[in-house]
Amino acid sequence: MKNNIKHLSFIMDGNNRWSKKNKIAQKKAYKKGIKNLIKLSEYSFFELNISYVSAFALSTHNMQRSKTILKIIIDLLEGYLDEFILNHNKYKFNLNFIGDFEIFNKSIKNKIDILNKNSKYDKNLIIALNYSGQKDIITASKKFYKTKTKKEYFEFLSTSSFPNPDILIRTGGFQRLSDFFLFQTSFTDFFFTKTLWPDFSKKLLKNIIIKSNNLERKFGK
Repeated sequence: MKNNIKHLSFIMDGNNRWSKKNKIAQKKAYKKGIKNLIKLSEYSFFELNISYVSAFALSTHNMQRSKTILKIIIDLLEGYLDEFILNHNKYKFNLNFIGDFEIFNKSIKNKIDILNKNSKYDKNLIIALNYSGQKDIITASKKFYKTKTKKEYFEFLSTSSFPNPDILIRTGGFQRLSDFFLFQTSFTDFFFTKTLWPDFSKKLLKNIIIKSNNLERKFGK
């Protein structure tokens, strides 16, 4: 299949609603959501030849959610950090993180640091944790003006090591960015679907990729 996309981005919305709709425990729903991200990332990397997949897993605003939900997410996060560190060769792609990690305990921060320093492969899954697009812009602006170097502004963003998204898919029915990649999506094509994240499939993804590849992207020219 023809594919011009280098970077695919997801806003993974609908895990909690999927839990209620299917009368399944929240932890199982979020675990299914994580497994779906891994499955779709592997499909994107190895069948669609996409080099970068990024996912909005936990926003800074999400930190206002109930302690029960946050504990589920953080416990699952630590479990998958262990999985990737112990079995990194199994997945054949790098797992990287962006965001403010100060909310996490020392153990999680150390594991994130280990994975962020591991760049063994040419495929990259980037997870945004406690991430805010507004904060990213503000932080980068302060660094940019403080250093007084000839570096470009984007080099100070937390996303400087990978290209901007070609397409962004948001599941769950809402049509907004919710403070994700505000600077990086100036020429990104947006696709919105009512499908809840755990139900978002390879077939639905492939259909969106086909639509995107048929679009003429002029970048303002």
